Amino acid sequence: MMNEQHEKFLKRSEELFMRYGIKSLTMDDVARELGISKKTLYQFVSNKEDLVRKVVEKNINDDVRNCLVWSGDAEDAVDEILIVLRNVMADIQRMTHNLVYDMQRYHRDAWDLWVEHQRGFVFKLVRDNLNRGISEGLYRTDFNVDIIAKLHIAQTFQFFDETIFPPNEYLRELVFREYILHYLHGLLSDKGRERLHAKLS
Repeated sequence: MMNEQHEKFLKRSEELFMRYGIKSLTMDDVARELGISKKTLYQFVSNKEDLVRKVVEKNINDDVRNCLVWSGDAEDAVDEILIVLRNVMADIQRMTHNLVYDMQRYHRDAWDLWVEHQRGFVFKLVRDNLNRGISEGLYRTDFNVDIIAKLHIAQTFQFFDETIFPPNEYLRELVFREYILHYLHGLLSDKGRERLHAKLS
């Protein structure tokens, strides 16, 4: 069971990684920013790899909790997508462009954990949203739910490919917004389009 102090350490470490990336930060940097000695930091984590993994695990747990709240709060499937869009865009705005690259290149275990989360929990969430939208009459009925959900998950990994979207040319949050609206328009029925226009107006 994680105590309050450890939770605070992870939250601050996550903020540091989001702002500066992972590779550029040493354990000395992290300890200094946390206001503790490196010896105290190593009582909580065994090394930087362990810290990155714990931060990713915390991020995944937060994501699961938040997504379930957003889904429950949403008026309908379209509203759910728009709630996710607003919140994810806020996260992307806080994220340095090299964070994902650092994790892919130097912390594969943590990256694999994040990928597993996308292909497991997030896939199920997307599929549930598709089925919800169909049942509410907001989405078309002439598509394969599993295929579209998997295509959506696969597409999310492209946002972080800097050969496609160089950070000096594209704001990642705007790329994400354009994609989500494009994805949503491809799903909507006439009723769904009316609902989206009403929400965006």
